[in-house]
Amino acid sequence: MLLDRLRPQVRALLLGAALVSAAATLSAQAFVDPGHEGMLALDRYLETWNSRSPALWATSLHYPHVRPGAGPFEVSQTAAEYAAGVNFEQTLRTGWHHSEWVSRNVLQASASKVHVAGSWQRFTADGTSQTSSAITYVVTNVSGQWGVLARFAAGTGTIDAATQAQNRAAGLRAVTAFFTAWNAHDPRAAAAAIHYPHVRIADGQVDVWKTPEAFLAGSEPGRQRTWYQTRVDKAEVAQTTANGVNLTVTISRIGRDGTVLSTDDGVFLVALRDGTWKVQARSMMGT
Repeated sequence: MLLDRLRPQVRALLLGAALVSAAATLSAQAFVDPGHEGMLALDRYLETWNSRSPALWATSLHYPHVRPGAGPFEVSQTAAEYAAGVNFEQTLRTGWHHSEWVSRNVLQASASKVHVAGSWQRFTADGTSQTSSAITYVVTNVSGQWGVLARFAAGTGTIDAATQAQNRAAGLRAVTAFFTAWNAHDPRAAAAAIHYPHVRIADGQVDVWKTPEAFLAGSEPGRQRTWYQTRVDKAEVAQTTANGVNLTVTISRIGRDGTVLSTDDGVFLVALRDGTWKVQARSMMGT
């Protein structure tokens, strides 16, 4: 019958169409640029801030959301909780009219997370510049939606070249001190090398320890024993202010026989609190 003779051809056409469709889907996924998506998410972040609507601004973020820095900070578990803590009236009383991006630089990127060093500036209605801020943004992809999960606030204002060099060196020393303590396999040494509340973002989670006791009772001491040493392959300063330094790091985890078990990239915020520079927050691309 004619139908029987056509069936193989129909099956071939259907199979070909399916393969073309699958190839198109893979091709589309291959062309997704996480860095570009991160920039679009930051555009939405600042656009919704300029709307002066706390509820709308809260939609540009992922939760739990945190903004660690040298000053006090808390974790917002939901958009409603975050919006309830926003006071635009206080900002408007300074004469603020809107904010603009000054610079943005993708530091590290994966399919689900992007670290972006950004600086924005506030302006009055007549274009007079106000304060600016240096922040590294942790932008994540959650169920296909990119949003800002955390903001590592290095701080506001400008500093002279000598202070900048001094603070950059302090930031690098703090990162070295952190990994030295980590490699000692002494949980109390690691707990003493960081500021509190301490923030760690990795494995799709946001961990916050408010005290050394909470840190020691949590999961970190167990992770400290998982490999023998952590080697810092690279540490570079991305942003420096009077009270904070954001740095990129590349690390390798080393076994007892010297074998590299894994490598990872991340961002560390080092903050000046109570006269001491220590690691305040860290976000790793992997674990």
